[in-house]
Amino acid sequence: MSVAAAAFKHWASTVDLPSAALPLARAIGVSRTTVQAQLLRGRVRENVVVAAARAVGMEPVVALSSFDEYAELHDSMRPPLPVEVLSQVTLTDATIELLRRRSPAALSGVHVWEDPPQPDGLRTWIDAVDPGHIRRDLAERLGIAPPNLSAQITSNKMRPRHLVEAARIANTSLTSGLAVGGVITLQEAGWPEGARSHAITHLSAVALNDLVQARLAAAQRGARRLAADSAEARRIEETLG
Repeated sequence: MSVAAAAFKHWASTVDLPSAALPLARAIGVSRTTVQAQLLRGRVRENVVVAAARAVGMEPVVALSSFDEYAELHDSMRPPLPVEVLSQVTLTDATIELLRRRSPAALSGVHVWEDPPQPDGLRTWIDAVDPGHIRRDLAERLGIAPPNLSAQITSNKMRPRHLVEAARIANTSLTSGLAVGGVITLQEAGWPEGARSHAITHLSAVALNDLVQARLAAAQRGARRLAADSAEARRIEETLG
């Protein structure tokens, strides 16, 4: 889901943004064709709202909360669950922490801590916050087939409203889903600075090893899917001549 274009235009006027597509696009750093097409269709995507908010120095969550579709967003903000924080620790950072403990001097201060979307980060977040049958419940609420939902999760792409609904089912902050999906940053979602660093450095040796193994397994699954897709593409190409 996106937000109504009429509501977006009204909101833009309240924060001194131009209403015409070209000056608005220039002001927020989005292409004119994108802005114009969305305004003409009557729906403005969340990433445009976020870009507009950042352009005027407003918190994206506050801006999104101005629209009926996201009215609950700001009031739902709270610190992330520990499992959510660890779900956004990548294989790279987990491995670095493992090696750092074995040789502290050699790997001091080399963590990456990239903002989401992380490779396979959506699946790890869904699994981390799952209160039981989250995929089934989410598919039912959204009215989509479970295989289609699984495909979205596997491809690491879900619509913002779907991410919010997943967070609602998990009873966690509604902003966390948007952060995991890369719609907003972790900081904009209300995650404390250094949350991932704090979480991983306080893991036991066993828990850290388990985390590294889980990330390796996920990377292997992704590599197998990529290899299978490449093989299928070659087969189709050879069949077509």
